[in-house]
Amino acid sequence: MIKALIIEDELLARLGMRSLVDWESLGILLLEDAADGREALVRIEKEKPELILLDLNIPEIDGLELLKIIRQRHLPIKTIVVSCYDDFDTVKEAMKLGAVDYIRKFGLSKEELTSSLMNITQLPAELPPQLTKSAVQNGRENREKLQNIPREYEKGCLLSFYMLWKYSEEMTDLKIVETVVCQYYQKLGRSPMSLFYEGKLLVFLKEETDEKEVKSLQKMILHFVSNHCYIGITPYEYDRGDDKFFLNIANTIEIYGFYGGGREIVALPQPVEIQKAYPFDVLEYLKKLERSIGKISEQEIQMLLEEVFEKILGCRYLSVNQVKKLMIEILSLFSGKARALGGSIEEIEVQDSYRHYQKIANVTSFARLRQWWGDFVSRFTAQFFTRQKRSESDIIQNALDYIEVNLDKPIQLSDVARFIGVSEPYLSSFFKSSMNENFIPYVNRQKMKRAKQLFEEGRMVYQVSELLGYENTTYFSKVFKRVEGITPEQYRKKIH
Repeated sequence: MIKALIIEDELLARLGMRSLVDWESLGILLLEDAADGREALVRIEKEKPELILLDLNIPEIDGLELLKIIRQRHLPIKTIVVSCYDDFDTVKEAMKLGAVDYIRKFGLSKEELTSSLMNITQLPAELPPQLTKSAVQNGRENREKLQNIPREYEKGCLLSFYMLWKYSEEMTDLKIVETVVCQYYQKLGRSPMSLFYEGKLLVFLKEETDEKEVKSLQKMILHFVSNHCYIGITPYEYDRGDDKFFLNIANTIEIYGFYGGGREIVALPQPVEIQKAYPFDVLEYLKKLERSIGKISEQEIQMLLEEVFEKILGCRYLSVNQVKKLMIEILSLFSGKARALGGSIEEIEVQDSYRHYQKIANVTSFARLRQWWGDFVSRFTAQFFTRQKRSESDIIQNALDYIEVNLDKPIQLSDVARFIGVSEPYLSSFFKSSMNENFIPYVNRQKMKRAKQLFEEGRMVYQVSELLGYENTTYFSKVFKRVEGITPEQYRKKIH
């Protein structure tokens, strides 16, 4: 058995990869996962894996730095990078440092991961990485094919297919569609050429086709697969100066199908301009969502998500990948909150699945995505509301205990927040809402309460000031008068 290690900070992604393929049947023994680069180095030294699946964006030691260390130590490890990074400079750097394959998290399918694992596990460890063929290279080859189609297909009709599937495994259905389409047109005496591009199928015809023919084709497809698909019809005369024409058509049918364009057979004379910038302040919404998730407020969360969905719909041609990236970011906020409460979002079953990351990554319909979020938020709040209340009670009690034990020292909000394990702004806001008093006035009041006890024992002002951790008697006296309304000396005379 080949020993393999998954290095990924998101629990959701780790579970997704573990459950996506049958590792044992591939001859692979999965070791205990590593959640950051430092933990990964310990696992590598101890377990000596022969294969790692590496996210580049991990804490402590990032993925690229980890690849450098593996290379410097001459460790015979094959690396598959599984990451959200889209820029090819980062990918190229990873490949230069020894990675032998790269798979994007978004849209990761069972077939793609299995294929990559089978290719990698057959490679000898000492094979130079530049001689291996990566998923990035496969994707680049497909783009190059679309940018350099054979001369006989420079003029004709392009059919683009975008399938509405529910599960990532159904990528195989699109391959069935390819077979049906090609056989259909071959029987009509045509010579179709087909290509896959990032989950879309493109079929080139030298001759024109019409909606009537495509409707007959659609009926035939439905005999073999249950999932519906959008079909775009684009007559074209290819201008080799516009090398992205077919890529843009593929993205256009994806946009049309993802947002629900109405008719499933649609004329696409020209590609639309896909927008890659969000039409609203994403950071502002993420901050608002984080606060609402922090309170486990279902009503607030649902309202904010609905606002986000409406903003996205207001930008008609926002990139599907951009939408999914944002949804993954939002999901990570829920994951962080669940971890803070001692749990995980994998405890929740939503629409017959615990694999929430995979669901978002492979969803093909905005309407389904929206519905899924409604179900997820309801189940999340039901699962964690009670724990939140218990946790809030613990936070306040821990803060009060810390203050009581440390009355003889300077007490800062940052120290208490660090001790409890929450952020300083969160503790400040939560303390005020729970105690009806700000943190510093409460601390001062407790210190002055202790000061009065010490005065009653006969202590002098300078002694009490020192015993309560104040740097000088003057400042202590100002705080005492502010809280009690009289000076420390006046209080001493009053009680004695």
